[in-house]
Amino acid sequence: MTVPASAGGWVEIDQSAIAHNVRTIRAELGEEVEFCAVVKADAYGHGTDIVAPLLAEHGIGVIGVASGDDAATVRAAGFTGRLLRVRPAGRDEVEDGIRFGIEEWIGGAEHARIVSAVAAERGVRIRAHLSLNSTGLSRDGLEVGHPRGQRSARRVLADPRLEFAGICAHFPCEEIADVVEGSARFDKQSRAVLTGVETGPITRHCATTFAALRVPRSRFDLVRIGAGLYGDTDALGGALRPAMRVVSRIAAINSYSRGSTVGYDRWHRLDADTRLALIPLGYADGFHRSLSGTGEVLIRGRRARIVDRIAMNSFLVDVSHIAEAAPADEVVLFGAQGDQAISSTDVAEAHGSIAADLYVAWGRLLPRRAVPAAG
Repeated sequence: MTVPASAGGWVEIDQSAIAHNVRTIRAELGEEVEFCAVVKADAYGHGTDIVAPLLAEHGIGVIGVASGDDAATVRAAGFTGRLLRVRPAGRDEVEDGIRFGIEEWIGGAEHARIVSAVAAERGVRIRAHLSLNSTGLSRDGLEVGHPRGQRSARRVLADPRLEFAGICAHFPCEEIADVVEGSARFDKQSRAVLTGVETGPITRHCATTFAALRVPRSRFDLVRIGAGLYGDTDALGGALRPAMRVVSRIAAINSYSRGSTVGYDRWHRLDADTRLALIPLGYADGFHRSLSGTGEVLIRGRRARIVDRIAMNSFLVDVSHIAEAAPADEVVLFGAQGDQAISSTDVAEAHGSIAADLYVAWGRLLPRRAVPAAG
């Protein structure tokens, strides 16, 4: 792999890891459940152009997208299967989605009228999936727990401009009990909504990675796998492999005496003589200031703590305990180096939120390179 000469850091995507994850998840699900692989947000920062060909190679027939850009990249990669949008789309997005054959996520009765109007103007029928609020996310699903809501859903399903392919929902929590309860409610409510409605074959789906891998009863006809593709889950007890590595190099090292202040606003004061290494990345590259004083990196297989307030294009780590550390040494900010790794859990704890909040940005802001699958 060629290192970008002008970049302060870069992202490596391990294609072997993604291929392994697809095979492992497929084996866990069995052949009765359809596997929708989700590549929203540029494949969670991993690069839709990198991921989509692997999905096609492994026989994935449905890909989940959020935007027209996602869809365009998937089609440009040669994927000819189904595209399912995983959120409600605005009017212009729906119109643009027709050329890609996107199946739209219908987020309520008013949204259904917007999608139907686009279909009428274009003289087409748009394939769609009706979202229910059975799991209690209360984001875009129809509330069908009472007869009035069920009647509204049936009117939407009867719209001649919409060809309904599915009934769907989305879980708000990665908790087994919550998923079990939500699955039972979705099963009951989706059946009630479909009673007496003439449609073609309807796919029922509500499970994403955690639910699909931990609660089999949540799978229904199709599951939407996002985080699992990229190894950002422990739902299979470590069987999945993280696919992203974020890498930089030490730009400079200097020694400072005890009592020196470090960084903007004199944010940190050294309590001993210290060697500090400058890493040429910062919040402009997606390394949020929430990592200041909490995040760690790997240098020569050892952890080094971020000590200053992260700046726009740089931050400092304490390498006093790594005597051999030198400028140009590889620095791993996310992923493995030797037998050590900065994991999603590490990043989440340092950041105070989910790791995806950061690594999706890293993958889109930094130069990205694929590490080819072995064999």
